[in-house]
Formats: sequence, C-alpha cells, structure tokens
Amino acid sequence: MRRLYYIADSVDDAEAVTLALKAEGIRNWHLHVLAKDEAGLYTHKIHSANPIQQLDVLHTGLRYAFVGLLCGLLMAGVLLALQLTGVVELPVSALPFVILGMLGLCFGAWEGGLVGLPRENYKIERYHDEIEAGKYLIMVDVTAEQRPLVKEMMNFDFPHIPYRGGSTATVNVLEKPKQLHHQTTH
Repeated sequence: MRRLYYIADSVDDAEAVTLALKAEGIRNWHLHVLAKDEAGLYTHKIHSANPIQQLDVLHTGLRYAFVGLLCGLLMAGVLLALQLTGVVELPVSALPFVILGMLGLCFGAWEGGLVGLPRENYKIERYHDEIEAGKYLIMVDVTAEQRPLVKEMMNFDFPHIPYRGGSTATVNVLEKPKQLHHQTTH
C-alpha cells in the first residue's frame, strides 16, 4: 500500500474528493482527511483521520521498544557476565535473559507511546503549516494498481487540488522526525 497526500482548501472540496474516490472503489478504511475543523468533517460525513494517523504514538512506541529491547538484552549480558565471573548464581536456563529482554521491550514501548502522544505523526509533519492554516489533508491508501487510476482521476476531475507527495502506509522505525510539532488539530 502507498499513501497519497492531497491538500484541499475547503471542506466542500474535501467532501467532493472523498465522494469521487468512494465512487472509484476506495473505501473509508483507506481514505482519511485531517483538518483543524473536525466539526466540519463530521457534519459533511467525511471520514477523519484516526489518532494513529494524527499522533506519533505508534512510530515513537516502536522506536522506544527497540531501544528498550536492546537495553534489556544489555542488562541480560551484564547478568551473564556476572554469572560467568561467579558473582551471581543463576540456574542454567535462559529464562532470566528472556524476561529482561521482554521487560525492556515492554517498558520501551510504553515510554515511547507516552512520548509520542503529544507529538504530530512524523509522516504528516511536512503538512503541519497548511493544516494549521485551515486546509484539509486528504490521505488515500492505494494499491499499486489503484495508484495511477486515482492520480489520473484527481488530475482530471480536481486539478485545483494538488498532489503533495506520497509515502508508505507502514511505519519506519529508523526514520527520525525532522521537526517536533505538538498535535493541535484534535
């Protein structure tokens, strides 16, 4: 899946685009609009972006989970070194090492989720200023077969609504946010 981004100037334009995309077979599950005007989206029955798409909880949570796992495994390595030097007596099983790794993973995911909760999703940060200015970010998830059809339809039917780029629909834990914007659109 690929996510295509379009910027509409008004709620009426966003509604027209969503209706046209639904007529082309794009379901609500793959079509989201993000705007400061949540009430306008609701009254026009436009499927708004969910918190996972608005906030950086998932991305930051996964990043911190990875770091937590590494810290847990490092602690397990220290424990192993202490066992080998005779400072600590442990049974031969790997259970303490697995537990430390899992504790680090879970704590990191929890802490990352808390850190990402007030932050804007790293994938929409480049549209921050336009959303804050009152524009509507239309996010369309398409397959490889749907992508040229959607782009052609948008260029032909809505030339005044510009294509603003694309990204994968998956989370890249290695990608670091360029700027940290605190979420203000919900």
